[in-house]
Amino acid sequence: MQIRLKGPASGGANLLQQERIDQRAGYTLLEILVALVVLSVGVLGYMALQFQSVNGRAFARSMNTASTAGIASLEEMRTIDFDQVQGSGTTYRFRADGAPASESDFESGDAYKIEWNVGDFSGISANPNVRLRELKTIYAVVRWKEKGVEHSMTLTTFERGFKTGDQT
Repeated sequence: MQIRLKGPASGGANLLQQERIDQRAGYTLLEILVALVVLSVGVLGYMALQFQSVNGRAFARSMNTASTAGIASLEEMRTIDFDQVQGSGTTYRFRADGAPASESDFESGDAYKIEWNVGDFSGISANPNVRLRELKTIYAVVRWKEKGVEHSMTLTTFERGFKTGDQT
């Protein structure tokens, strides 16, 4: 039977390493504070991203409603007899339900302002065969205020007096 004794050189080094490991176990206060700062910056960045996302969705909803109000105005103009469609005008519609509104409602941000104008091509040519003379362009500019900033959107449609199948 053989017994091995550890000498002071080999055993002392292991003891010293064990003491160093014991001293380094856990995190220092500075490491914890740095980790908290990094985590806080990440959480704040995520919150800012969510805030921008909510604002973007609200603006997209406003643009969608504005385009719907503008398209409704253009469609109303298209139902008028071709020879009666002329000039320009301004209408106000509530943002919530599209009911008629006033200029003060627009100024307070509760309504859309829809400015329309009809462009006529009748004087473009004296030639009776030019079908462009039977074309009218209807423009609608929809304006609204949101958070003190005025936004606008332009919509255009064409109306033709002579339709396929009409008698000339």
